[in-house]
Amino acid sequence: MSETRKKKIAILGGGVAALTSAFYLASRPGAADMYDITVYSIGWRLGGKCATGRNPDFGQRIEEHGIHGFLGSYYNTLSMMTECYDMLGRPAGQPLATFQEAFYPVDSILCWEFRNYGWVNWPINVPRNSLEPWDPTSMPTLQHWITAIVKFLNHFADQHPAGSTLMENIQLKAAGAMLKGLSAHMEAMTRGDAGPLQKGIEQFLDVFKKAAEGLVVNNDPLRHLYITIDYFLTMLRGILADDVLNKGFDFLDDENFSDWFARHGGSMLMISSPLSLNTPNLSYQYPDGDTTRPPAMAAGAYLHWTLREFAYLGSFGWLFAAGTGDTVVAPLYQVLKRLGVKFELFHKVREITATPDGKGVDEVVFDIQATLKDPAAGYEPLIDLPLKAYGGKTLPVWPDRPLYDQLVQGEAMKAAKVDIESYWTPWKPVAEKRLKVGREADTVICAISIGALPILAPQLMAANPNWPPMVDKIKTVQTQTLQIWMNRTLKDMGLPFEYKNYDRLIGATFVNPIDGVADFTDLIPVEDWPDDHTPKSLLYFSGAAPQYDAQPPFSDHDYPVREKARVKAQAQQYLQACMGALLPKSTTNAVNPPGDQIGFDFGQLVCPYDDAKTLGVARLGQQFWKPNIDPTERYVTSPPGSTKYRLKAWDSGFANLVIAGDWIYTGLNVGSFEGACMGGKLAVHAVDPAAMPLDKVYGYPLNKGPKAENL
Repeated sequence: MSETRKKKIAILGGGVAALTSAFYLASRPGAADMYDITVYSIGWRLGGKCATGRNPDFGQRIEEHGIHGFLGSYYNTLSMMTECYDMLGRPAGQPLATFQEAFYPVDSILCWEFRNYGWVNWPINVPRNSLEPWDPTSMPTLQHWITAIVKFLNHFADQHPAGSTLMENIQLKAAGAMLKGLSAHMEAMTRGDAGPLQKGIEQFLDVFKKAAEGLVVNNDPLRHLYITIDYFLTMLRGILADDVLNKGFDFLDDENFSDWFARHGGSMLMISSPLSLNTPNLSYQYPDGDTTRPPAMAAGAYLHWTLREFAYLGSFGWLFAAGTGDTVVAPLYQVLKRLGVKFELFHKVREITATPDGKGVDEVVFDIQATLKDPAAGYEPLIDLPLKAYGGKTLPVWPDRPLYDQLVQGEAMKAAKVDIESYWTPWKPVAEKRLKVGREADTVICAISIGALPILAPQLMAANPNWPPMVDKIKTVQTQTLQIWMNRTLKDMGLPFEYKNYDRLIGATFVNPIDGVADFTDLIPVEDWPDDHTPKSLLYFSGAAPQYDAQPPFSDHDYPVREKARVKAQAQQYLQACMGALLPKSTTNAVNPPGDQIGFDFGQLVCPYDDAKTLGVARLGQQFWKPNIDPTERYVTSPPGSTKYRLKAWDSGFANLVIAGDWIYTGLNVGSFEGACMGGKLAVHAVDPAAMPLDKVYGYPLNKGPKAENL
């Protein structure tokens, strides 16, 4: 290959890992002379599990795959989005012009605790710190994370309403002084001597548990304080006892997180608490998606995720000022286009084939779903949506359907009412494309989620013995989501606490199976509802969905319809059984007595069509619900024993193939936007180490780096 010829990079998939790979390859100095990058993706939009659609039939409402947001510990994600918005350079006054306008802090989460046959609200307020979200170098090591946990615990104990109760007990008063004393051991730990901290934690827990255990049964604030201290200090005690500071997290991953806590002396009250379950619930860690079974999550992955969660930059979380696609995916797409990255949408990968010797990728075969009326102009996937909240100024957003007027087959596709993103679609490809690797592409980055690999890459699985166990052990689960727009405020419906500063109703430990709940009322102004049907509140729900039987063949075109009906039925049952506990004044009996004292009054749902004639549960039909069933949108889990089967970006086993995603070995090893971002950065390192040194993949264990000959 001539030194002056650009290296052709084919990126398969349009999700976060794919876009991250493209971003860091295309933005490195000299990239325009080095790389010819093309992203190939199914359908009309990008984003993968973070794809958003705007529905013009219902007030340009935002329709998501689930509940999305960034934790303050998304070191790689936050820094990438800061760079992206700086490069985007929107004029002042435009919607979401800067990172600070596009992302806003949240300083609390809400846990729900089931006690005495009822639900207890447990808001956890997390103090803000002075760290900048775009500077991940301020939290570089595990020692820094441990220090952040100890600081959080001291703040939590000081500010907690149980503090006065603590001080009334002389033993607890002594324990409080010991907790303060842990901070004195931080400096020794950063020098490599964790012994004093470990001893201090042991002494504190011994005194604290003996003094507090008898007081917590009927005292909610004190019990919450007890659980919080037991949770974090058992975690730190176990990390120090297991020498995680030197050994890393991976060697713990054959053990389930709950067994690990029990082994290190955690109380069952803590292990079964919503605080402990928040991490597996947030990441859908239920075998086969079945929330009637205990969660199963590799202990090392659990600990890595949770420690980072509380070692945050600025705020505990950063939420989006519009939909995920609007706030995150569209800016990345626009910047990448400016950097010269090409996008081939409507390109569904049918198969990735191996060379005859099984050592490389031979071809990528695409089904072309539609062709363009103006191929030279290309497909423009975004629409400019005027926003009333910004005086009619526009925001580029993704539509919830193809822009048919740009497609040769647009009218036929529109008439057929097909979902071309579905693997079960009846829509037939209109052409085939065969990408010859070595001629039309020098390197392939496979950023398609692991759930699709058995379908798309049977030859690769047959050629490399590491692929079948990877696919078998790294499980994926179906998820479900529900969004409801309501004509009353949450306060009017009985929200049990007042918002202060950046508090909000958001959490992952409500009633299973749809245990995730988030108040996204603030998104209504960036939708476009008619004045007489503008909602006053908006809730998102998300959870795992059980699946034991094998999914049917893709020729069963009604399967998505059946699964959508299942999710709708689940949503109806959920609202009827659970909303009274969430919002006590939203029940039928509270709104229009006499009636159901637990179930939701469906008359509170906004219905733009036939409002007066649409009564009761029929109003649910104008809300949004979605089963996430496609191989590429199933959630990647982290079951015990799975980490050792994750391949690294540079260890695909095929000379011209790099892998990317939250399913590869990232060090974090938990399905998430951050995991996918790390996977994309690691793929860049595999292609061009100078473009992405490993120490810039924040949180990646550097002792897991590649040998020179791997690159």
